[in-house]
Amino acid sequence: MSTRRIVSYEKLDQSIRKLIKSDYPDGFEGRTFNLRLPTSKDVFKMIRFEAEGIQYMIKLGPAIEGVDYAVD
Repeated sequence: MSTRRIVSYEKLDQSIRKLIKSDYPDGFEGRTFNLRLPTSKDVFKMIRFEAEGIQYMIKLGPAIEGVDYAVD
């Protein structure tokens, strides 16, 4: 069974960020989902990513209706 982590994009290691950018070269449009974390009332825009045997659910920011996110 692989490890699972929920983490903010800003807190990811640079090596993981580079892998994400290579998997999502055109940004995250159409590949995000909204998630309300059990410990929060807030809803976050998320992506899924797997690397090095770890399944990441990456918080991109608060879910704002009608807005999608791209990687710089």
